Amino acid sequence: MAQRLTERYAPGDIVEIQFGQDERWWRGRVVRHDPPGVWVQTENGQQWFVTNTRRIRPVR
Repeated sequence: MAQRLTERYAPGDIVEIQFGQDERWWRGRVVRHDPPGVWVQTENGQQWFVTNTRRIRPVR
C-alpha cells in the first residue's frame, strides 16, 4: 500500500513541488501536515497545499 504524504514527509523536510502543466520543480520545505496532504513553503515564502504524490519529491 502506498504511503500517504503525511507519512512520507515530515515538517522540516526539504522537497520539490510541481504545479499543473509547469514542468519546473520548485524547492520548498514542508511546514505542516493537513490530511490528506501537506503544506509546503517555497523559497519565495508562498505556501502551497499538496495532495498529489506525483507533484512532490524529496530533495536528495
